[in-house]
Amino acid sequence: MAGLHHALRKVGLGEVLTAFAGTPRHQLVKAGLLLCIAMGIMAVYDVPGIIFARRSEKFPRLRLRRVALASFCAYALSHVLGAPAISSAAIRFRLYAQWDVPSAGIGRIMALSGTNFALGLSTMLGLLLLFDPAAVPVFGNTAPLTLRLAGAALAGLALSYVVASRGRDSVPLFGRRIALPGARLACAQILLSCADISSSCAILYTLLPATPGLSYLDVLSIYLAGFGTGLFSGIPGGVGVFDTVLLLGLSAYLPPAEALGVILLFRVMYFLIPACLAGICYAGHELWVHTRAPGETK
Repeated sequence: MAGLHHALRKVGLGEVLTAFAGTPRHQLVKAGLLLCIAMGIMAVYDVPGIIFARRSEKFPRLRLRRVALASFCAYALSHVLGAPAISSAAIRFRLYAQWDVPSAGIGRIMALSGTNFALGLSTMLGLLLLFDPAAVPVFGNTAPLTLRLAGAALAGLALSYVVASRGRDSVPLFGRRIALPGARLACAQILLSCADISSSCAILYTLLPATPGLSYLDVLSIYLAGFGTGLFSGIPGGVGVFDTVLLLGLSAYLPPAEALGVILLFRVMYFLIPACLAGICYAGHELWVHTRAPGETK
């Protein structure tokens, strides 16, 4: 908190708004293109879960647009609703149940989609801490050996998941059998999540002014620490927590007012715009469900 107070004590609202509004148009265009890619990834986030669920009995055939609707709405809205494990699960259950997906299949979709981000975050942050602990400045004066050990543990979690999924359908846990997706699908989960995190961080990096010494890898390390902290805080969108970590990290490279302006713009682009689009899509779908003709196909 002392570092945050030091960074903010000379920052005025006018400076922040000036930085927010002063982003060059070409940077906004590039960030918009990256946002389209990021939203495309959001729309296929449930695909590994769908493939996994198809292994269960009586799984209905789902059109890609339905999978994209459920995946995008659950992902984008959970960013602003908070408690993503609960909010995204509720949205997925509501939509997939309407399409006659059995409870067991919905459970499998939720299980894989709910672990995607954690696997990607664990993998990317773990590798950064393991091979370049100095690239994560938000951990202050923590000994490099400690950071490398933490990185090895995080990367090891994802690796253990893939190894455990190889050549077996389930594992015993607390007296129950837990179904596993298989090594290929586990790797697909990790790659999809890493692509998701990399594209969202690229939006933030594109919005930043040209700053000597600030590389994409530096921004990625700060972003991973901020997003991970904000995610596990349970606060909707990680508001305050995520922004604080980003501000503390970026303030080492550029004035706090500029950093706050960029963070605010990133919030609008990556959180609010997809959430508004998802809200419109979800509301439109619910309206269609409740007004369609009785004999209309699902």
